[in-house]
Amino acid sequence: MRIFRWKTVAAALAVCSLAAGGAVLAQGVTGQNIAGFEIRTNGRVNWNINNGDYAFLSRFTASKEGTDITGDAGSGNSKRKTLSAVGHVVVHQTRPLKGSSGQTSRFTQEPSTLTCDKLDVDGATKRYAATGDVHFTQTTRDVTAERGTLDDNTHVLHMEGHVHIRNGEQLADADNIDYNTLTEEVQMSGNVLIRQPLETPPPGTPGPRATPKKNRK
Repeated sequence: MRIFRWKTVAAALAVCSLAAGGAVLAQGVTGQNIAGFEIRTNGRVNWNINNGDYAFLSRFTASKEGTDITGDAGSGNSKRKTLSAVGHVVVHQTRPLKGSSGQTSRFTQEPSTLTCDKLDVDGATKRYAATGDVHFTQTTRDVTAERGTLDDNTHVLHMEGHVHIRNGEQLADADNIDYNTLTEEVQMSGNVLIRQPLETPPPGTPGPRATPKKNRK
């Protein structure tokens, strides 16, 4: 296992934090507040007033404080503060975010985009999970993996399954990574490969001299 400090991606999943709220049974909802999000959809929204279960039956957008989550469909429970978005899920974060402790790190100050096949959010335990073709981008940072989970209580983002990281010209591959969103320390394990760019000599620097060939007699 290798440990190194690298100011790179991370709590992309933190942008999915939820709060409990009301819900509605309607067709073509625009601007309706559900689970703390403003919901926009041209389809139907179902909600069980007794147990809190709700479902978006077509593509929807859930917006809150600089965060937009879109998916082909979604479901959850307003009492348990849960949300599952499925199908071409896209999460855009455009405003700085604070963790549960109120602390921030550099990555929270920059816009980011997360895409995946499915996103599960548990607002009660502050755990967020993305599965299927997970792809996170932020300025010069780019991360891909099969799965990713964030525990906002421990501030640890875990990604696994053919993880590939690009931070500017720095590249790394591993089976698993654990990233602390506060200390910005990364632990990588399983088939770790780190590639650093070669240093380019400044202009005018003489290159290596060629060895003169001996004349054959």
